[in-house]
Amino acid sequence: MEPSSRPLTLLRTAAGSPPSVSQYRAFQALGCRVVAVDCDPAAVGFHFADAAHCVPRVGAPGYLTRMLEICRAEGVDLLLPALDEELVLCARNRARFEALGTRLLVSRPEALQICTDKLKTYQLFRELGLPTPATVTAADYREGALEGFPLVVKPRSGRGGTGVHVVRNHREAAFFASYVADAVVQEHCPGDEYTIDVLAEPEGEVRICSPRRRLAVDSGISSRGATEWREELLAPVRRLTRALGLVGPVNIQCFIAEAPRFTEINARLAGTAILSQAAGVPYFQGILGMARGRPVEPWLKPAAPVVMFRYWEELFRPPEARP
Repeated sequence: MEPSSRPLTLLRTAAGSPPSVSQYRAFQALGCRVVAVDCDPAAVGFHFADAAHCVPRVGAPGYLTRMLEICRAEGVDLLLPALDEELVLCARNRARFEALGTRLLVSRPEALQICTDKLKTYQLFRELGLPTPATVTAADYREGALEGFPLVVKPRSGRGGTGVHVVRNHREAAFFASYVADAVVQEHCPGDEYTIDVLAEPEGEVRICSPRRRLAVDSGISSRGATEWREELLAPVRRLTRALGLVGPVNIQCFIAEAPRFTEINARLAGTAILSQAAGVPYFQGILGMARGRPVEPWLKPAAPVVMFRYWEELFRPPEARP
């Protein structure tokens, strides 16, 4: 890692995703130089980054080679993948990135394979004794296999709201279980949905924990949310991160009615983590501190009460303009 006297260069993927711009601005406000990549040459984040590059789609030939080339050319200090599909691939090639001086704040491939598989995540919750909605594969789904309706049919590996369907009867459940590729069928959770922003040091030690409640969702992305401390979430979050040995930014999802029921572990920086940052939680500072090899100051307490509202904002450029 280069001395801290020069700006830290951060590479973020998925420059076309809706949360990219606010995250770039937050990291830049902390003195970072942001390099953005995306498979779409017209990705909006390219116009807000300090440098921008087009890459093949994740898993396509040349993706990894191109990412390594960019890290070398741009002197990238820290790579934070934004997509679940990238996590295992990057983690398996950690040594190749580190040979270039690029640090990855991502967990071990074995842990990521659990986090990116909703059936394995469910099984882990059960093993740890954490409340979670009953889940079966589409192949194992039969009428009466799960108690009551509605149910949720979703891809076993996926992100956001893509491919997620709430079904009201067995006929709908059977249809979507066959329609959605490699699906799982899950009990529907009543109550309020929470996302918990977590920053974990090696061996899964939680240094930052910031719950926020989803108030409105649009296409799987939180469009309105609020910070809200829930003391009862801290112990199970610690149990999860320690069990998997998670490292770096993580977000954990649950629903709370009478008690929490855990649904997902996303071992990456959440798109809406900017809410925790805006509420005074030094979350992005902690990420950069880890990249510098510094200890993270703990934040295991309520954040400022903040409500986030999201809205569209337009960017206008002449046709020939390129980042």
